[in-house]
Amino acid sequence: MKNRIAILVPTFNSGKLLAETVASPARAGLPPDSYAILVSDNASTDGSTAALGEHDAQGAPIILCRNETNLGRVANWNCAIAAAEVRGFSHALFLMAGDYLADVSVIALRELMIRSDASLGIAPYSIVDDSLTPLRVARRIRWQGGAIGYRNFAQQSLAFGALLYGPLGANLYRLGEKTPLRFDPSDETHTDQMATAAFAQQNAASIVYHDWPLSCWRQRAGRFHAGMDEQARLIGDLRVIEAACRAAKVAPDYTRIRSSLLLRGLFHNRGRLRAAWTQSKTLTQGAPPSLPWLATLPWRQALFKTPWRVEAR
Repeated sequence: MKNRIAILVPTFNSGKLLAETVASPARAGLPPDSYAILVSDNASTDGSTAALGEHDAQGAPIILCRNETNLGRVANWNCAIAAAEVRGFSHALFLMAGDYLADVSVIALRELMIRSDASLGIAPYSIVDDSLTPLRVARRIRWQGGAIGYRNFAQQSLAFGALLYGPLGANLYRLGEKTPLRFDPSDETHTDQMATAAFAQQNAASIVYHDWPLSCWRQRAGRFHAGMDEQARLIGDLRVIEAACRAAKVAPDYTRIRSSLLLRGLFHNRGRLRAAWTQSKTLTQGAPPSLPWLATLPWRQALFKTPWRVEAR
């Protein structure tokens, strides 16, 4: 599997969604020698993996790994990434059952990573509804320039309240690093963000960005984060930001973080300023908001479709 991308598909009783996801690399038009699909089955009982063949429509390998018992969703992610490492894949991308590749942009992102000696590649992703009707493109960041070091990236994003690593289907990871990618099963809500930040920081390699949707995330009932409390989500986001900044030896700017959380709170609280103000104040232990930053973020959103900007320098 050397020089191939591992399309990692963790699954448990995914029904017909599994077959749709497994078929998506071929439908996207990826060269058949550029990838293989690795399905990590968490002891499914619905027969969804039984219909999978050994190759997809283009002849690319389909590798099925089955856990003897259900280890939990996050532990299964670790099984998938470990199986890809053992088989010698060069890069890995996660697709959750029901999601699919947008097109061949993952190949362009991999080539950019190779040229830049990057351990992590990030990209936008498309959001579609359950019937696959496009809703919007989630463009996480406006990127200016080429590859960037982790500390520089953290100084311009995490330190100001931006959380830019997710979902997993919008990140491409280089395998064979000195510190492998691993997730914490005890932190189901934010381990994807925390693990990605740790992977980039500990391997001290570059991060690159490709401004084209890498995958399509299907918005449907039953997804893990669908019913998550927004207060709990913001608390977890802040925990990731602080931990990532500590690791990068970057000081968080709590006045800008307060402003970022205030704007997010306004959105989640449907414009209720008092609720958003109290929420952001509590989370940042009373840090005053940066008024210039409050003005900058909506302006960037209107201009670039994202409030976050990183400049490689």
